Amino acid sequence: MMNFPVNSYEDPYLPGKYYKVLVPADTMTLDKFPLFNYGMRDKESFLDKNIHNPSSLKRTINPKESSAFYVVILSPITEGASGMLRPGLSLKGQNLFYRIKLLESNKMFCEIYDKEILCGSINLKNLTLQE
Repeated sequence: MMNFPVNSYEDPYLPGKYYKVLVPADTMTLDKFPLFNYGMRDKESFLDKNIHNPSSLKRTINPKESSAFYVVILSPITEGASGMLRPGLSLKGQNLFYRIKLLESNKMFCEIYDKEILCGSINLKNLTLQE
């Protein structure tokens, strides 16, 4: 289960600028990668209904299966920021974290921002590791 709180996060590189993280319920698939907005349906409607609400996603992924989903980062930043955004998920115990890194492109991609957001947990109760 992933849960992103309703609050926004300040960008320390651009004081006074905030971003918000949302997770639409749409399922991402490989055939959507080349499409505009990665084929996300009803983006405007989703944002209108969810901009002031916490965002969550609950999925069960069975053994030998995979799942893909969208993560939308909303930011009013239109100038003053440059670089590459590198998001990712990590697991610490059963806690799930969403990490956002910004790498500045004009300095050989040095890291200028790194934010880790606790966004949920994964039930590992029935997990068995195979050799």
